[in-house]
Amino acid sequence: MSRDDKSEYYDAGGIEVLDIVKAKLDTVQYQGYLLGNALKYLLRANFKQDSKRDIEKASNYLTFLLETYD
Repeated sequence: MSRDDKSEYYDAGGIEVLDIVKAKLDTVQYQGYLLGNALKYLLRANFKQDSKRDIEKASNYLTFLLETYD
């Protein structure tokens, strides 16, 4: 099941892309990946027509980042 129901294409083939990335990186690298993606979406949000969607994506990555600390 997709982590983001608005972007189900990320789990085409039965596996979520984020799960593959997580499996290939150590914890610190994975945290950096998540933080980098959150920053990417936040920094470009004001330049897109659908700023809300980019902010939602950033929020998703921050949620995934927080989960790594549990």
